[in-house]
Amino acid sequence: MWLGPTLQHPSVRSPHAPRRALVVATVVGVSVRTGVPSRLVSLVVPILPVVAAIVAALTIGVALGGTAHAQDSINTVNSITPEDGAQLDTSPESIVLVFTQEIAENEVPSVVLGCNLQPYETGLAQIDPDGVVATFEVLQPLPKGTCSLSWFLRDIDGNEIDAGTSAFSVLNDPPPTTSTTPSNGTTADSTFDRVPAVPTQTSSVAEDETAGSTEGALWLGRMLSTMAILIIFGSLALISVGWPEGPEYIVTVRFLRLVWIVGLLGTVLYLIAFAADFNGGAFADGLSPSAWLDLKDAGWPGRAALLRLVFVAACGWVVTRPERIIDPATAMWAWAIPGVALITVAMSRSDGPAPLLGFLIGIVHVFGSAVWFGGVCLVARVVLAGPGEDDLVQATKAFSKISVPAMFLVALTGVAQMIRLDGGDIFSSSHGRVVLLKVVAVAAMLAVGLAARQQVQLRFARTSELTVSLADRFRRAFTAEAAIGVVVLMFSGWLVSLTPARVDPLADEDYLPAISFVDPTSGIDAKVSVAPGRVGPNGLKVEIEAPEAGVSNVVVRLIPPLGAAPCDIVTQTGGCEVIQPIALTGAGTAALLTEDGLPLMVPGTWTLELTAATTQGVLAPGQAMGTFLVADADGSATTSPVTVTTTSPNVQVSVIESSPGTAPLATSTTVATTTTLPPG
Repeated sequence: MWLGPTLQHPSVRSPHAPRRALVVATVVGVSVRTGVPSRLVSLVVPILPVVAAIVAALTIGVALGGTAHAQDSINTVNSITPEDGAQLDTSPESIVLVFTQEIAENEVPSVVLGCNLQPYETGLAQIDPDGVVATFEVLQPLPKGTCSLSWFLRDIDGNEIDAGTSAFSVLNDPPPTTSTTPSNGTTADSTFDRVPAVPTQTSSVAEDETAGSTEGALWLGRMLSTMAILIIFGSLALISVGWPEGPEYIVTVRFLRLVWIVGLLGTVLYLIAFAADFNGGAFADGLSPSAWLDLKDAGWPGRAALLRLVFVAACGWVVTRPERIIDPATAMWAWAIPGVALITVAMSRSDGPAPLLGFLIGIVHVFGSAVWFGGVCLVARVVLAGPGEDDLVQATKAFSKISVPAMFLVALTGVAQMIRLDGGDIFSSSHGRVVLLKVVAVAAMLAVGLAARQQVQLRFARTSELTVSLADRFRRAFTAEAAIGVVVLMFSGWLVSLTPARVDPLADEDYLPAISFVDPTSGIDAKVSVAPGRVGPNGLKVEIEAPEAGVSNVVVRLIPPLGAAPCDIVTQTGGCEVIQPIALTGAGTAALLTEDGLPLMVPGTWTLELTAATTQGVLAPGQAMGTFLVADADGSATTSPVTVTTTSPNVQVSVIESSPGTAPLATSTTVATTTTLPPG
């Protein structure tokens, strides 16, 4: 028996919204006694016109008094600051409305402010102790130009009691200021209860570096683990089918043991990085095995990672004695253990359309890859390591027979997965472009492999011995094929960290029925969804279907329920208003995931307001508003939107049952009002 030299394992890189009633006076004639002296008559008759005039005057007075009283019953604005036509040197700090009567508990004053055709936000009405003055803080200094102001007084049901408009001018632009932003994301000098949404990305350089190192370790660990699983299964398959003498060679046992050790270390590295990434911590946070157990909540990829560790470790039982794969008493377990480990590789990607079909295709794909890549590694590094007897020739020929169907199976299932995940967006998505790189590498591997198989059929047809020249020639060909396979696996590991074009990254978000806003004036056609509608962080999705371009200053404002407790800016608890700018400039979808979502900290009916500007017009604050219900944290209240309202007859606001997201995904992040814009 020939014993091959000590082997080198392949070096690898790897990768992650009253009419007054008419009063009729009746005059009744009274008869006069005939015995009245004529002197009395002569005294009374001259004063009758005077009496009639007095009665008429009293009647008119009563009527006017009633009218005045009826007018006093309607509350109106007595004065407004800045007054109509005012020219101000600098931006006003507030808008002040003085009413003729005390503002009742069921009356709600509001204003809509715009300058140079752009909407500007104001705070909620702050009512003075006498209840006649409403002050609205101007949240952002107004620019130089003409400003329009619309004010409204409505009852609690949204019915308009009084309304009006005015205009003023600002003569100078505001001076540049530097504001301080505390670590919790709120402005330190803010006197209005506003809580900006939390961005999904961080602008901290140190945090970015930490995340990058975790992603790199995740890529590398997954790569080493997957490569080892493929080689172990493919090698055992070749031994079982065409090289029963393989376990007798010490070099075979050493090769399989070395691959298993590399795979086990890679799997542990993969689990540590995956746990750290899932928990949002640094790499060191994933070193504890207790952190690994959190992966059971990371969906099927997380559960598959835990199973992978178990079955990769169990593969040691097989590789220490490879002959177990051909022993009838142990063959079932020798096939099952690396087989389940191989299935966990197929579970690494469980998203996309038709996930069950994708899983089945994935299983076939990885089994074909194992037979092809795993077998070629064994042949290149063990079988063809040097000259030998007839069993080496038969092993090479057997691999050539079983690898050709595996090669075409891998190619077909790979194309099927590409169509399922990317469709026609191969060139327009990052995932699709990396797929193209992988396709090129697979094509090269396929070309080298088919050429080598053809030569095996020609050269080994009439020989029963592996000579030095044949071993050297075919070892170089199979080694080149295996090296290209490593490159293919590197691209595969990269692809797992990318989101395919046909995979909805928001598929796991449990959104409430969307609120739709359609405004002919500005041309805005948009839908806004909140998820899951419970106290705590809530995801937000804004879908703009029209116009295609020219959209700016898109802002979603979430107003807490009436009577909510005052906001605590420091801890972001209580009835805090949330103002969230949306980074969309045309048709598309912007989303904030629940895990990084809006802090809706009180249960009850919240009001959602959408503002935006287009080249066609402005959807100003107060024009498009809808409501939705936030349940307790345990979900004890219904989470369906209840009503929708609008202050403009032109804006259509409605609740739709679902938010299908037909608009193309433009961005998956949003930018917080008072935090630093994430890099890039």
